[in-house]
Amino acid sequence: MRRPISIVLMFLLPLSLLTCSQEADRIVYNGPDFVFLDTKPQLSIYENQKTPLVLPVKVSLAQKDNVNVSFEVTGTNVLPFSDYVVQTPSPVMITRGQYSASISVLPVNNNVIQPEVRTITIKIKSVDPSTLTVQVVSQVDITILDDDCLPTVPKVSIWTGSVNIQSGSSTATGTADAGAGGICGGTLSVTGNFFGSSNPSSTMTIILTQGTVTPTKGFASVVRFQLFAGITTYEYEASGTYDETGKIITLNYTVYDTTNNSVVVTGTHIITPQ
Repeated sequence: MRRPISIVLMFLLPLSLLTCSQEADRIVYNGPDFVFLDTKPQLSIYENQKTPLVLPVKVSLAQKDNVNVSFEVTGTNVLPFSDYVVQTPSPVMITRGQYSASISVLPVNNNVIQPEVRTITIKIKSVDPSTLTVQVVSQVDITILDDDCLPTVPKVSIWTGSVNIQSGSSTATGTADAGAGGICGGTLSVTGNFFGSSNPSSTMTIILTQGTVTPTKGFASVVRFQLFAGITTYEYEASGTYDETGKIITLNYTVYDTTNNSVVVTGTHIITPQ
């Protein structure tokens, strides 16, 4: 019986990559103080997200008085309390001497298939005192991603977001998102340190196939692929099961050495949502 071994790869970056030969030019902003949303202008959240999406509202320089930021909420194909809840009333206050406050938005989960594009728009409407301007990102569009699929499709959304990756007595954290086919495509893309922090992280696509007996259980597989980006020596493949009720994906994996196609290590990865 082959005894599993650990993969340990160490990398040293050339010193020339860690130092700069010339300091970058600094750009000093001398304009009036301003308020902005410290986020990307387009975001997305899954309908079944259990924690609110937090949008930081910031001021470029702490003020001697409180700053009140009024905002408006509109949307396309969405209704408040039916599709989302804005947990922060307008205006939001940045306390004097502070740099930020926040707006929290929580999607409403349901069991209705909604293929239409649903978007929440949050826009800064005014600022008090009016001597402050609104700059950079003043409006954010948030797309709600439906997690409701046909009964014949595995519920990938159970594992989207932060996940735990367990192998033996070791546990790492990673992130998971719907694969190329979307939330109802039956695949999950997981990124994490599957072989510990001494090795690079990997991104793998897990294919979920619904079982014929119990629709909440089925088979999980990973097609053989290059385990580490830029390193062709190792390839990974796996097969196993998934259980929606238990919220667990079990992968029995094999890692191959491509130089002679020998088995380097075997084991089991268990993936669960955090």
